[in-house]
Amino acid sequence: MNALHPIGAVLLCCALALPAWSEDAYTMRGFDARIQRGIDLIYNLRFAEAERHFQNIVAAEPDNPLGYFFRAMVSWWRILIDLADKTHDAEFHARLKQCIEVCDRRLKKDPMDFDAILFKGGAIGFRGRLYGDREQYLRAARDGLRGLPLLKKSRQLEPTNKDILFGQGLYHYFAEVMPQRHRILRPIMAFLPDGDRVLGLQQLKEVAREGAYARTEAAYFLGQIYRIFEKDNRRALPYFEELYARYPDNAVFHRYTARLMVELGRWRSGVALYEEYVRRSLAGQTGYHRHGRLEAHYYAGKYAYFERRFPEAADHLAATDSLAANSERKRDLAFAVLANLLLGQVHDLAGRREDAVLRYQRVRRLPDHADSHQRAQHYLHAPYREGVDEAVNPVPPTE
Repeated sequence: MNALHPIGAVLLCCALALPAWSEDAYTMRGFDARIQRGIDLIYNLRFAEAERHFQNIVAAEPDNPLGYFFRAMVSWWRILIDLADKTHDAEFHARLKQCIEVCDRRLKKDPMDFDAILFKGGAIGFRGRLYGDREQYLRAARDGLRGLPLLKKSRQLEPTNKDILFGQGLYHYFAEVMPQRHRILRPIMAFLPDGDRVLGLQQLKEVAREGAYARTEAAYFLGQIYRIFEKDNRRALPYFEELYARYPDNAVFHRYTARLMVELGRWRSGVALYEEYVRRSLAGQTGYHRHGRLEAHYYAGKYAYFERRFPEAADHLAATDSLAANSERKRDLAFAVLANLLLGQVHDLAGRREDAVLRYQRVRRLPDHADSHQRAQHYLHAPYREGVDEAVNPVPPTE
């Protein structure tokens, strides 16, 4: 599962378009440092403070969709830190529904209400984004159909706004890419304008460079697009490095930066970030969960193995297996399989054959991943021999 199945998220950040600022009223027609402070709280995962910040806006202006929308974004980031956890989905949908209802009441009075158009489009876009993440592609695509007219209208009202360009960039990219991946979307796309992958990337890069509020989302999407869809980790990494530097308490940015570093061979830097991830997770810092800690231990153990620091490698790999106990997540179990294969090799190299056999037997009891059962069976018959047998090098499934 990943954070990007977004044919229905073509408008997910049109609500981040920030077009004249009033000293008193909260509006997206101009920059407002008060709004930015709240957004920064969300990206640094300071959820309780962000909740209070935007609830105060709701209390001050109950007919303004702004506060409702960003309260929903607090829920969204609670989801995003661990997409496999669905416990926050209902709250997120309820908050988006409330935002849309406030927007509709304003649009009845004024169909050209810019803020209402933006926030309704943004709410529909984020709803579609979650539908995509939950592999409900038809619902996601239907939200794309509902949101596209709002995107066009907002662009007509503010044609030079860079942040609105974000919604266009998302649409152009995913309208071309997603139907290629999911045939079920092709009939629906017949009712929508054609996409343009290259143009979409150009527009997202323009927002990441010049946008106001949407810079962070544009950079995040570009990082994920290059990582997941373009299969280009080298281009993905700078976006996550920039995001993590900007928001050092964001566990999502932290983990993807570490992962991309090790996948690109920058093991020392990546493992240092993973070790910090483990420390923050053990301290209970928001967003640093055990599934991420499991990943961190695996890569730290693998690096120690490559460095021939076998006792340290064994500790990390055993921690990986322990954290995967009772987990039903495919990715957790893949990490456990690979960790146990490496542990078996470590024990064989140390002459601890009985311990090695126990690890290979553990692999055989876990779901197969990257021919792990075949490898374990081979090592059960003959101990692992360095320089003769191939070392374990597969990676877990993409998240």
